[in-house]
Amino acid sequence: MGEAQEAIAALEELGLTEYEARCFVALAQLPHGTAKEIGQVADIPRSRVYETMDRLRKKGLIEIHETEPRMYQSVSTDTAIQILRKEYELYFDTAERTLEQLEPAYKDAQQGVWALNTHEQVTGRIVDLITDASDEVVLLVLEEDMLDEATADALADVSDGDISVHVGTVSESTRDHVESMAIDATVFTTGLIEWFTAMSGSPRLSRLLLVDRGPVLVSALHEEELPGVPNETAVWTDGADHGFATFAERIFTYELTENVTAETDEPT
Repeated sequence: MGEAQEAIAALEELGLTEYEARCFVALAQLPHGTAKEIGQVADIPRSRVYETMDRLRKKGLIEIHETEPRMYQSVSTDTAIQILRKEYELYFDTAERTLEQLEPAYKDAQQGVWALNTHEQVTGRIVDLITDASDEVVLLVLEEDMLDEATADALADVSDGDISVHVGTVSESTRDHVESMAIDATVFTTGLIEWFTAMSGSPRLSRLLLVDRGPVLVSALHEEELPGVPNETAVWTDGADHGFATFAERIFTYELTENVTAETDEPT
């Protein structure tokens, strides 16, 4: 695919129609042009050029010179990108506003276990659960580099308040990350964490989260499908009376009681 075709495809992804993208790319290659010239470069019928150029003018992407014949000129690339970026941001703002208005004040997920199929979904749910914490966050990081920036930022934010944060890991890089982010957290390890971490094969347990002794999330790493992109899935529930949540809460509580609480209670 040539550069012109790549540019056309990219502009279509940004919301332009095929003819709009073709005409704009044609003009970007010309100092200015008539409808006939644009149609020849863009390889579209001249009869469609006029209406296409009118739409591009309304979007602020071209200028018209009232000559005979009429001449068209594209705005600069920087201006065009700013216009398209602003329009894209407006789409995001509109989507966010309308979706928030449609979303119930509380989504009742109790008695259910919910599946997450991508690393981005897993991280997003972890961040949401941490952000909604009111008392305690316990996060076990069983794989190197799985304390990502978004999760670390969320931990740092809640640790600034009255929320107790505990991070379980055997990874020195994870410990260093907690320290470098100034996260006010108790970092600990246990025999169970060491056992989980030592497991080989795929999938492998990756991250376990317990918030306020209620909501629970457990994730696993699978073999990468794309280089450098974690192939992570998870299940989670916010129902403390659900069997999965009850089991996980008992494990977390035992680990904290036997290891973290015992350490902090030792005389100095």
